[in-house]
Amino acid sequence: MRRFALILIFIAGVALGAAAAQPAVTAAKTYRVAAWTFGGSASLTQAADRHALDQVDVDWYISHKNGTLGAVDQDPAYVRLARTRGLTVFATVANWNIAKGHFERAIAQAILATPGTRSRHIDRLVNLCRVKDYRGIDLDWEALRAADRDHFATFVEALAKRLHVAGRRLSIAVYPKTSEPGQWQTQQSEDWQRIGHAVDQFKIMTYDFSGSWSRPGPVAPPSWTSHVLDFAQTIVPARKIWMGVPFYGFDWGGGHCTSLTWTGAQALIARYHPQVAHAASHEAYFHYRANGHRHEVYFQDRVALAAKLRMLRRKHPHIAGIAIWRLGGEPATFWDEIAAQLK
Repeated sequence: MRRFALILIFIAGVALGAAAAQPAVTAAKTYRVAAWTFGGSASLTQAADRHALDQVDVDWYISHKNGTLGAVDQDPAYVRLARTRGLTVFATVANWNIAKGHFERAIAQAILATPGTRSRHIDRLVNLCRVKDYRGIDLDWEALRAADRDHFATFVEALAKRLHVAGRRLSIAVYPKTSEPGQWQTQQSEDWQRIGHAVDQFKIMTYDFSGSWSRPGPVAPPSWTSHVLDFAQTIVPARKIWMGVPFYGFDWGGGHCTSLTWTGAQALIARYHPQVAHAASHEAYFHYRANGHRHEVYFQDRVALAAKLRMLRRKHPHIAGIAIWRLGGEPATFWDEIAAQLK
């Protein structure tokens, strides 16, 4: 035993000497990065050039009450570009009412109503993947209610099974919450236990902490985001969980709240010359006056993004990655930050 111990001490001494002679290397987790997109090659190219993006979810497809699928602004050239750059492509399908400009519960209800209506819509989703050769479906059904909970979970389970048989995958966007079944109707419509077991990618929309329903404030404070992820990891396998990351902000003023990109925030700064500061959440904010109204703006800049990513690395090293809403209007430095911290 004594001889063995001396050998170990010798080996350790050699290792320490070698370490002292070499630059320190810190092992880091590599996260996956996905982003929703309506198309447009500029953001995709910026991200791909920096090796900061793995997957795009093309937000072009709409579920209809009769179980058929609609499509808006499909761009085959965009898909070809994404694949040329080595990116995985999923088809995002939403219960969006184009005429009214919002998510519509009635669309989902009609499809969820019976085993037959569910099966017919699933047929079309699987066929979409086959015809367009998408890696899978990214389901973004929103504005459901607690009464839809069981049928919605049943639909997700059946869709996942059919996609897996076809060699495809299922991603889903879910509302953030910190308890089950949740406080609000929209949260209660999603059974995280069943959905999380069925899908391959569980993308939590950890943003809109503040919005049109609230006073001006941060879009995604890291402390709140971390709390949501803590809860999710008690229910859903960490390897399936993706943290939602906003690339946008809000402008409150004149009785309205409108969203804006980083580019939009820069245009306001150039026009009104406000003093820009950072809140406790690390998000940038400023105020200005226009048409007699005081406006308050919170938006994402590199400081805000960096804080979110630092929190992710420090507190949630085992989850799959991040899901960004959305590509377009962000600076190249966002991708530099993502590459530096996550890749």
